[in-house]
Order: sequence, then C-alpha cells, then structure tokens
Amino acid sequence: MDRCKGDSVEFFPKGEKRAEELVRRHRLSLRLFYDLFALDGAEAEACKFEHILSPEVTDSVCTLLGHPPNSPDGKPIPRGECCTMFRREMKPLVVPLADLVPGEHAKIVFITPESHSRLDRLSAMGVVPGSNVKLHQKRPSYVIQLGETTIAVDKSIAKEIFVKKM
Repeated sequence: MDRCKGDSVEFFPKGEKRAEELVRRHRLSLRLFYDLFALDGAEAEACKFEHILSPEVTDSVCTLLGHPPNSPDGKPIPRGECCTMFRREMKPLVVPLADLVPGEHAKIVFITPESHSRLDRLSAMGVVPGSNVKLHQKRPSYVIQLGETTIAVDKSIAKEIFVKKM
C-alpha cells in the first residue's frame, strides 16, 4: 500500500515501477500525437492511448520517435530498456541538430523547446517536424537552410531540434 506524507505520496517499489511505466506511456503517447499527428487534442488522446499500450508497443513507439528525452511540455520521459539497448548497441538514428557536420542534410523529427513561445517562433520560420534541413555552419551561430529559407539559431536551440540524417 502507498503512503501519503503531507503533500507528497510515497510508493512501495512495485507502485513506483507502475507509476513510472504509466508516466512513460503517457508522455510517449503525447509526443506521438503532438509531433507525428499534430493533433489539437493531443493531451486527451494521449490519456486514452496510454492505457492500451503493451510494454512491447511502448518500446516500439519510443524507438519510432528516436527515444525522445522529453514530452512536448518539457517533462522528462522515463527511460525504458529499449533506450538503454539503443545507446549501448547502436548509433542513434535521431540526433540533435548541433551534432551535424556542416554540409549534412537531415529531416527534423521532433523539437524539445525551452518554451512554447520558442516553438511558435521556430514553427513560424518553418522549423517543424518533417522539414528537410541542411547545416551550413556552426560558428558563430548555427546556420541552417530549409528550402529557400536560411536562418541562424543559437547552440542552445540547435540542441533542442532533433533530426535524422539523410
């Protein structure tokens, strides 16, 4: 049985594990609905979807999304066994834009912005999941090209944009 202490809740180990699994499923579902499907009601759909995910499907969703570290609202996604194996056994398919070498082409997979206003500004410039980018330079700023548009971003922003090399 779980215990309450003032404003906090303390779980026994089994309850702690179940709570972490539920949080992981919810945040991965939210990331899936928000990034891939761009649903306005992503939160409500994620709340429904999280309850039907098996551990195997949860790991598949995590792998599909490139083992994202955070949900769209910036909350950390608890790591699963797939994340540990992914980092140990394979070169990541999805990396921060900051890890590209000038001249490399990539597709934006997801963005983990510091704030919603930053995401809005990036979106207005065309920096959205699914966009193809080319990194031109890293210093003094990261200069990327999206179609006919060339923009410069700080390193902190380049670390928030996750891409798949092409």
